[in-house]
Amino acid sequence: MKISISGIKEILSRKINFSGKTSSDAYREMEYRRVITVNDNSEEPQRAVKLISDGTGKSSITLSPMKSLSLEDFSFPFSNTTKISEALKLQVMPFTQAGEVEIFPVILNRSGRGANGIVWYVSPEELDVSSGSSNKVWPAPLPFISQLEENDGNGVTMWTDEENICSILWQSRKPVMYRWRKLSDDKSPSRELEFYDSYCKSLEIERGGNFIVNASNGEDVNEDFGEVVAESIEICPWIGDINLSRSALEGARDLERTVRTLTRVALWLLAAGVLMLGAETLKYIRNSEKKLAVYSRSEEYYRKTFDPERRGRISNPVTLARDRIASLTGKGDERHTIDEVLSELGEIFKGFKDAGMTIDIIRYNSEGIDCNGTAPDMTTVLNFRKSWESSASLAQVDNTQFVAGIGYRFDLRVRW
Repeated sequence: MKISISGIKEILSRKINFSGKTSSDAYREMEYRRVITVNDNSEEPQRAVKLISDGTGKSSITLSPMKSLSLEDFSFPFSNTTKISEALKLQVMPFTQAGEVEIFPVILNRSGRGANGIVWYVSPEELDVSSGSSNKVWPAPLPFISQLEENDGNGVTMWTDEENICSILWQSRKPVMYRWRKLSDDKSPSRELEFYDSYCKSLEIERGGNFIVNASNGEDVNEDFGEVVAESIEICPWIGDINLSRSALEGARDLERTVRTLTRVALWLLAAGVLMLGAETLKYIRNSEKKLAVYSRSEEYYRKTFDPERRGRISNPVTLARDRIASLTGKGDERHTIDEVLSELGEIFKGFKDAGMTIDIIRYNSEGIDCNGTAPDMTTVLNFRKSWESSASLAQVDNTQFVAGIGYRFDLRVRW
């Protein structure tokens, strides 16, 4: 099957916004004009390139019959685009001594964490067929897969012009081979089809159909051209993601450099954070050890000073210290026995017999006594405290609380 496109070096244009994914409907509104493109990096003065663009030429798709292009499928257990590119670079590294090669991976399917697709290999010299960041470059036979639907996406799409024959072999709507030949008497579309017949026979597969685009005559552009491209985009949407141009390559490299720079910065910040966390952790551990050492040393000194023979936990260090001081100074509890304390309390309480005060609880120890009681007013409480000053070193009201119908509850602490 052939489609005749007039003797052109470039086929233009469509009114599409390339800022997002291109819809297939936009291709049906294509408008074409004829342009000539020259590749300055090529040894040949002129190359046939087919361009689809809007009227200004700022957004375009170039169909290029690349000479050095080849493709291969891939499958990896990861789907990160950067990791896939790095893995593919490692695969082709042994072959780069023959010349520099650029790679353009295209992911077709993602399954779980893995991904599979195809990768295009091309010489850097063929990346200057288009200029501008909005321009896309496709292999010339690529956007015609729709014409193989009668064969379930199996067959050959071929592009021919005054100088080139290039073709893609498809299997189940997936490109499996790209081939370029210089047009001559012994290199013709029919000879290429014979090659594919032989190749497919060796693999024991059916070649399928074929679709040939002839861009070497002087007829007008076929009006069905846009429809063919639009149908191909509907069948294989991933075609719209392909861009074999230098601007796309440089953009990918800029993005990769930015990601690497940000990754390095993030790693340095993470390392600094880990070091700071480690330093603060060590500081905390050392302070905790010093704190425990101070506690242990304080307890050791306290035991040596006040009670060397005592073992176990010290429940009330203040009481222990006072008892020890009292025993050393001879001011123990021999002068303030329980009988003496009760006798003294009775004498003092006689002065408050008619004051309406009651003592509810008395707690006695070697240091003194603690009284809990009630009184009708605060004056009575303060006078009761003052009555102990002549015989005690400390007489202190620790807590008072007014209770309706009862008066003031108080706690009195007396120490000898």
